[in-house]
Amino acid sequence: MNTLELALGYASKGIRVIPIKPGHKYPGIDQWQTKATSDIDTITAWWSGDYKTFGIGIATGRTKHGQVFVVDVDDREEYRGSDTLHDLQQRYGKLPDTVEAITGTGGRHLYFYAPVEIRNDAGSRLGVGLDIRGEGGQVLAHPSLHPNGKRYEWEDGHSPFDRRPADAPQWLLTLLTSQPAMVKPKDVSDTFLNDPTTPSARYNAQTTWEELLTRDGWTHAKTDRHGEQHWVRPGKDPRDGTSATIGHNGNDALIVFTSSIPWLPEGGYNRFGYMAARDHNGNWKQAATAYLATPNGQAEPLPPIPTGDEMLGMLVNWKEFWTQEHTTEDWICKPLIARGRQTAIFASAKTGKSWLTLNAVAALATGKPILGQAAQPPVHCLYLDYEMIESDLYERLEQFGYTEDDNLSHFHYAIIPSLPPLNTTEGASALMHLINLVKAEVVVIDTTGRAIDGEENSADSYREFARTTGLALKRAGVACVRTDHAGKNAKLGQRGSSAKNDDVDIVFQLIKTDDGLRLKRTHTRISWVPETIDLIVEDFDDTINIRLKTKERTGFTKQEIDLAHRLDDLGFPTEMGVNEVMTQAKAQGITLARKSTVSRAIQCRQMPRPLDGNHPNGNQWEPLDNREPPRVPPGNHPLEASKGIGNPVCNVVTQVVPTPNPNTQPTGTTYLNHNNNHDNIMPDELW
Repeated sequence: MNTLELALGYASKGIRVIPIKPGHKYPGIDQWQTKATSDIDTITAWWSGDYKTFGIGIATGRTKHGQVFVVDVDDREEYRGSDTLHDLQQRYGKLPDTVEAITGTGGRHLYFYAPVEIRNDAGSRLGVGLDIRGEGGQVLAHPSLHPNGKRYEWEDGHSPFDRRPADAPQWLLTLLTSQPAMVKPKDVSDTFLNDPTTPSARYNAQTTWEELLTRDGWTHAKTDRHGEQHWVRPGKDPRDGTSATIGHNGNDALIVFTSSIPWLPEGGYNRFGYMAARDHNGNWKQAATAYLATPNGQAEPLPPIPTGDEMLGMLVNWKEFWTQEHTTEDWICKPLIARGRQTAIFASAKTGKSWLTLNAVAALATGKPILGQAAQPPVHCLYLDYEMIESDLYERLEQFGYTEDDNLSHFHYAIIPSLPPLNTTEGASALMHLINLVKAEVVVIDTTGRAIDGEENSADSYREFARTTGLALKRAGVACVRTDHAGKNAKLGQRGSSAKNDDVDIVFQLIKTDDGLRLKRTHTRISWVPETIDLIVEDFDDTINIRLKTKERTGFTKQEIDLAHRLDDLGFPTEMGVNEVMTQAKAQGITLARKSTVSRAIQCRQMPRPLDGNHPNGNQWEPLDNREPPRVPPGNHPLEASKGIGNPVCNVVTQVVPTPNPNTQPTGTTYLNHNNNHDNIMPDELW
């Protein structure tokens, strides 16, 4: 078969292919990761036209039935990947027979299925001579020529026409997905790594990876859709592969794959460790001594001890305490964000935590309806996004309905911000300075794991966050929303240390439901936070609206309703605050009730159309309009057809729009087409 026939044959198995420039190992077209395809018309046009002399590359990563990755076994004079693989199989078990190719250098390509995404790797995961090609990668396939002139061939009986890739054994998946260990001397404790007063922490806060690597001749190749930066070592062509990454699993560490830098062994480094390896042969104590001798290394002077009057001023003044208004409920973005409080939202991957948070906060900042409720004046909001890139934000805002005509002056959005880690004093100081500059009343940290330094499972990392940034936000009365990932068992809470729950006021778990989303309260220190919040997700004319499942009702006890009627009889204006009501009642010799009960009665009076306390629906004051907006017909809900909110395949997004007219059913409703893969998969596909 000629090259075109082979490319079409691969496509018939559901394999995405891409043209490979003759005599090279990389594709001959730009943005090949998104252009790789199994579409018959595209493939025919490629190899019948401009690319008819090109070889064939197979794109690894996502397929119709899962994730495919390739173990590249490379044998050279200086090392043998076959020996490394033999040692691994002796230790863990034999690999199953699978699709296998013989490379132009005599090495092997072994294809496997994985239930999770596998990243590209150059020898750091499995060992020397064993590279990995996964999501965003590609390998050459028959009849392509290696740069040395030799052809890639399929092992007899092991081509994709003979079999499917085997499922990767668990031991291989574990080696490919576990977090690489940080490189540090044996006599250096974790405290030395994480304590913000140590030289290493101060150095990390004062430097950036871009500054260090660019100065040393590294090249920033790209930032992938996970927010992970890919860097290439000095002297290497970026087209030949990544040498190191920053931001793997949200960890602000340099994960080094290459073995070609003598002073920088493979493994994980923080910035201080990188400097110690480069300038002091990996000796951290020597590096610390040298750094302390520089002006930047001098420790900041400790703040002065407060005076006696200042200390006494920290204490509660009880006389003022009882005369102040203490609001029973105080939402800045009801029922998601309490004013001046800290909220954590966690969920499994692709459930929609960032999606929902961005929806609500964008509406809060622009004065649009929030979750189908009445609009309110715009609030200055600061959003720290450690995951998306500009094109992602543009796509979401555009589909939210925002244009250049919208006033986004209250929405302050930082994409992958260059702030010091937020579990350090430097990070807290920098964040509070930014908050003061933009006058933010709400700050979002999306996601928390990427904003701090240190191990995600370390309780110390999050206690330091609470002690530095957390306390600073509370003192300033700034509300904070932190998004995070769920653990392997979502029922057990957020991924990593349980200390993540210690300093927040509210913790919500986000769960998908048949018709939308549910926020389930798992922790709170506030009595008025609802246990569950059900949200309906609706598609109206290619825009998505999120609203509370039912119009919220506030329930009141009979005592509170009776007291509300009594306040009516006494002629107290409805706008009077609790302190003024209590003062006037006392002046008239009237005993009402506890202050908290009076506060609830005042709220009850402010609800429209009071009903009798014996109403069959309970002791409630019925809202004027209890009608629900129209629902999307069963089976047509956008979430039912999707693979998950925020899934990069289906690109489900939301738009903030007013709640539709409750008296009319929308016409011409168009539901999202979630099948963005236009490849023509032939019926006999194996992949």
